[in-house]
Amino acid sequence: MYDLNKINEYLNTDIIGRAIVQYDFLSSTAAKAKSIFNTCPGGLIVLSENQSKCIMRMGNEWRCFSDKNIYLSIILKPLVNNLLISKIDMISCAALHKTIFELYKIDCKIKWPNDILINGKKVSSIISNFTGKNSDGIIISFGINANMDNEDFDINEGIKNTSTSLKIESGTNIDRELFVGSLLNNLEVYYNYLIKNNIKEPIETCTNNSSIINNQIEVMKKGKKTKRKVLVKGIDEEGRLIVVNEKGNEETLNPGETILIYEA
Repeated sequence: MYDLNKINEYLNTDIIGRAIVQYDFLSSTAAKAKSIFNTCPGGLIVLSENQSKCIMRMGNEWRCFSDKNIYLSIILKPLVNNLLISKIDMISCAALHKTIFELYKIDCKIKWPNDILINGKKVSSIISNFTGKNSDGIIISFGINANMDNEDFDINEGIKNTSTSLKIESGTNIDRELFVGSLLNNLEVYYNYLIKNNIKEPIETCTNNSSIINNQIEVMKKGKKTKRKVLVKGIDEEGRLIVVNEKGNEETLNPGETILIYEA
């Protein structure tokens, strides 16, 4: 279990992380956060050592390892109602990217809209959802491979392993309390930018460290089978992907419309 006093020592936030609840086991931190949303303060963190149903974007399941990784959800009760999930994804990715670089000097990449990669392998995934009676709240959930070893990753029948951990890439054990505290500090800074409608720095972080910009990828809308190729040009101020389609026309793709992205 986490030492909550230790996490508190690392915090310099005003709201995020000032209330934390933790569990040995949950179906998911996101589900728990949603169930207590109406009765808890904004900024509350839900931590769990293990989860039985950690579902990330597009229904993909995040494999859980008790006492090794970081599974947390953050409840936010914004003062404005013009926030977009695409913007929340960008500030979350930028905060996580900054935390990893500050603590371990690891050059990681951001795969739009919500994955963090190191050496081409996934180390974290993030999912953001509106919640509350009038969809006036936000829950941001992180799944982060922290202290998994090489033997924790199964490679069956020659299938290439596509995930890694901070421990493997940094060569050192991850202090989870320090990491959580640092992440929450960075997230609150970027969240305050977002409230002031200024996410230039997070967007630049996501753009400059993108794993797909200037590459051709295939995209497909949820519920559709047709794929099409596009050339990724950048990320706009709303956190949407700017692409050029096969006809040479520029368009934007919104993760809120659940666009699937496949590397070509």
